[in-house]
Amino acid sequence: MGSDPETQRAPVLGRASERSGSLSEVRAETPNGHRELPLVRREASIVSPLRYPGGKRRLAGFVAEAIRLNSLQPCLFVEPFAGGASVALQLVKDRLVERIALGEKDPLVASFWKVVFQDSEWLVERVQNVKVDLATWDQFKQGSFTSTRDQALACLFLNRTSFSGILAATAGPIGGRQASSKYSIDCRFPVDTLVRRIREAAALADRVEFVANCDWRETLRRIAKRGMKRDEVFYYFDPPFYQKAHRLYSHFFSDRQHRALRDKVLSMPSPWLLSYDPCAPIIHLYSQNGCSPRRLELLYSTAPRATQAKAEELIVSNLAALPSATRLWRSAKEWQVGCQPVARGGRA
Repeated sequence: MGSDPETQRAPVLGRASERSGSLSEVRAETPNGHRELPLVRREASIVSPLRYPGGKRRLAGFVAEAIRLNSLQPCLFVEPFAGGASVALQLVKDRLVERIALGEKDPLVASFWKVVFQDSEWLVERVQNVKVDLATWDQFKQGSFTSTRDQALACLFLNRTSFSGILAATAGPIGGRQASSKYSIDCRFPVDTLVRRIREAAALADRVEFVANCDWRETLRRIAKRGMKRDEVFYYFDPPFYQKAHRLYSHFFSDRQHRALRDKVLSMPSPWLLSYDPCAPIIHLYSQNGCSPRRLELLYSTAPRATQAKAEELIVSNLAALPSATRLWRSAKEWQVGCQPVARGGRA
């Protein structure tokens, strides 16, 4: 894929109609920078077995709508930062894309997806028989696993029994080591549900181009070698959060690596969409050429309390149009009375 300036899309950081506005100008258009329009989406057709910091299950509907708005029919949907792979799974399940390719630097996470798509019944058997307690958690946390199978099981076990699904060394077990919390270590390890989700994902195996344990650059190189046309590939980038990254991920970015990703992504001619945590360094990094990142509201369950917490997500894309919705959740009242679909694209 080349970088001919005449064929390369200009980055759209916000909707196409907002390209000329600075960050302050865009935010001044509506209170708090939001248009308070919920994205009306149907229930997810598939749910990832993994819990992931900043998981993007709610964002899948937004990406799907962006693909429809731009009349795209990607042959291949690529996630160079696979993580929980919620977006890729839902889009391929709903047949909005033909195939998916997953890249993931964390060897445990990459092994998990390899086993799901290539050896799922082994994993199902282990999930059904593993003892979920603190002693087992310690064995997985302190273990050094080299086989793909062992890494896959360690990934799922630690993901479902550690605080907020965090695999980083700093994360402790749900409920704490003294088990003094009202939450037990197995409260996020519903065996039947996990088995169902693993099998649902495994059923998509014939539509998986590859799962690779590599960094994002190598993932892009693998796709480039396939010689596909520009619009045949859609890239979704979900890099490590900037803030508190060392507490959330086993592998995270330095400032230099965040800049390197920015430089590469903004030069890509194929359609792409990128999501980030909304912090000043990232806003500054992507606020180029008079454009500003788009903000969306999500609900996360990583708050240290029973209720879900609102959070914002930055969206950057080179697509000509993005959905009008800025809120990826609905209030209880909106669920009760129903909510009319928002207008597609343009200004709300």
